[in-house]
Amino acid sequence: MKKYLSLIAVAVMLTACNTNGSNSGSTDCSCIPEYDRSTLSILTPTGAPALAFYNYAGNAKFETNSAPATISGQMAAGSKDVIVLPTNAGVKAIVDNKAPYQLAATITFGNFYIASLNNDDNQVMDENDTILLFQKNNVPDKIFHYVYGDQFNNAIHYAADVSAVAQAAISGKYSDPDTGTEYVPNYVMIAEPALTNVMSKKNTVSVYADVQAKYKEKSNDQALFQASVFIKTDVNKLTATSFLESLNKDIEDAIANPTKLSAGMSQEVSAAEVYGVAPQMAENVLKKNNGMGLGFKYARGNKAAVETFLKLFNIEGLNEEIYF
Repeated sequence: MKKYLSLIAVAVMLTACNTNGSNSGSTDCSCIPEYDRSTLSILTPTGAPALAFYNYAGNAKFETNSAPATISGQMAAGSKDVIVLPTNAGVKAIVDNKAPYQLAATITFGNFYIASLNNDDNQVMDENDTILLFQKNNVPDKIFHYVYGDQFNNAIHYAADVSAVAQAAISGKYSDPDTGTEYVPNYVMIAEPALTNVMSKKNTVSVYADVQAKYKEKSNDQALFQASVFIKTDVNKLTATSFLESLNKDIEDAIANPTKLSAGMSQEVSAAEVYGVAPQMAENVLKKNNGMGLGFKYARGNKAAVETFLKLFNIEGLNEEIYF
């Protein structure tokens, strides 16, 4: 009988607090308990998404991984309570592999930029230039083509990852690993914090375009819903909502005061390895008008923006049940 009554109590609280986010997904309801950060197991890629969890440094339930494919595998296996992935990768795992998760919120909104090496005679990116992108057919490539279309296709070359782009920007040259052909890039697509690191070492490199701003222009003012939080379907809804509200506050606090970000990350002995970014660098980039693109928006309340992003990957017609 006691167990039955407690279930009724939880159901009443869930209804009162609108925990499933049926409108905006957010709530100021005082009945949501304070979240204990040791409650749910969390797995996130290193880099910008991991920074949202700066208050989880040293937490045994918090893990990072530099290989999104590995995280997708763990998502398909349902091995963690909370998983962070590029929005398209997480949704694909749910749709294709029946991963037992729901899309709850997006926490990064793009940290991509076009950088100029300032070796172009007319200082305008065009089809006569050499443009270096990374991750062919993946998020950076899809976003570039969404923003610019196919007009630069004959000028584009690809590096494997952002580290290779950064090395090319610093050295001023890039060697194709497949053909061995060496190129001199004029423009590169790069992400933070690699951009800040490059500009600290190469004063001839400058920002040519903010890709997030270009994306918003193209998408009728919708943000780039890049990396999202997915919550396992068997997690208690009240606990999940408490976690999300806590994460929202952590992110807001870091944006308002970037020193909190570096201070939290520094509680981890191997912070640069765990987060994929050194604490001071993370703070510096966040101070640059939130160059990491951190934020928090509930997915259910922003379906149009989520689905605009997913269309880049030919993911359409989502079932309503995919949203937390």
